[in-house]
Amino acid sequence: MNELYECAHSYQRLLNVTYKIILGRKGKLTELFIIFDPSHFHHLIGLHKLVDLRISRANREAVFRDVLNEKITYNSVSQSNYFHIIHNRFSPFSNLEKLLDQNTLVFRYNRKSNPFSTIEADYLLSTPYKENDVYIFIAKSNCAGRYFCRSFFPKNEKDYTESQPRYTMLYKEKHNLATGEIIVQYDRITPR
Repeated sequence: MNELYECAHSYQRLLNVTYKIILGRKGKLTELFIIFDPSHFHHLIGLHKLVDLRISRANREAVFRDVLNEKITYNSVSQSNYFHIIHNRFSPFSNLEKLLDQNTLVFRYNRKSNPFSTIEADYLLSTPYKENDVYIFIAKSNCAGRYFCRSFFPKNEKDYTESQPRYTMLYKEKHNLATGEIIVQYDRITPR
């Protein structure tokens, strides 16, 4: 089985999806509109860490297409000496949409609380997956009011939520751009 293809195929389904999330903290509301782009897959799955392979530096959209066309496979990336760094991402990543559909814990991400991290993000989603948590780091996009998934990995020894301000999820909807369907997944705002 080509697990890398499964991850890319599941990510491809998200290219026509946006999530609108409204968060609250200390009486203030924050809106996040999460979008997905083919070029983000490369970093999310960790291909940039396989520095002994050309795909670590290759055009990100081209790599995504090559994974979907099975020109780049799980077997080919597993040949990297650095594969052990990313191997634990595949199983949870193929469930990314389900993880995002869950009502996750949301934190404002302050990089200063994790001085050894190079992750530049604005928010952190922590979602349970099997016996562990998965971190999805959200960063502001160049498009006004839009955010994207910057980084993704299962929790290891380091707890990235420690010392991060926690937000309350007030509302979440999933919008399928291809069909126009909007599914309200969580709503604590609308009066009953």
